[in-house]
Amino acid sequence: MAQRMNTSQCPLCQRSNHCGVNSDMPCWCMSETFPEGLLEQIPQEQRCISCICQACVKKYQLESGNKAK
Repeated sequence: MAQRMNTSQCPLCQRSNHCGVNSDMPCWCMSETFPEGLLEQIPQEQRCISCICQACVKKYQLESGNKAK
């Protein structure tokens, strides 16, 4: 039996992703461009299912010197 994904958790840190889409509201993630290197860190089975949290986006940007646009 397949385990259901918790779409309210960040696929990278498993903390709340605070995604507005889960609350039927517009979300910050809809206007964000995520760096490809960050997206590649998401497990394949969670891609396009769970939103990365803002903390993980900021952490990636600081560590890599890249800024999402």
